[in-house]
Amino acid sequence: MELKYLVLVMILLYVLPELFRRKPKKYEYPTIPEPVPNKTQQNVLKAEPLPAVKKQSASAPKISMPPEVHIPSVATEASPWQGQLTPANIQTGYIFAEILQPPRAYRPFRQRAFLPPNHKE
Repeated sequence: MELKYLVLVMILLYVLPELFRRKPKKYEYPTIPEPVPNKTQQNVLKAEPLPAVKKQSASAPKISMPPEVHIPSVATEASPWQGQLTPANIQTGYIFAEILQPPRAYRPFRQRAFLPPNHKE
């Protein structure tokens, strides 16, 4: 008997509102009238012709680049890492750095508590 009341309440709460809900209307775009050009705008556009662009004459001077500057090389000492730094060595170094550092339990994440702007320690 109680189950019938539960089903009846469910029907009242879920099905009836769906039956009485208004269906949405199809959206109609508004009609926008064509803009009417002003007479002043037409006069301004027709009044002034664009100035003619003059072509550069063939007698214009050509631009020349300055002469190349040679800087004497400075003798540098050979680096002890020359040829030693390879991707495999870098990867090995990164792995050892992770292994040799303190455990994660001794390096906790730092969580900052929210403090008001006028808080002084």
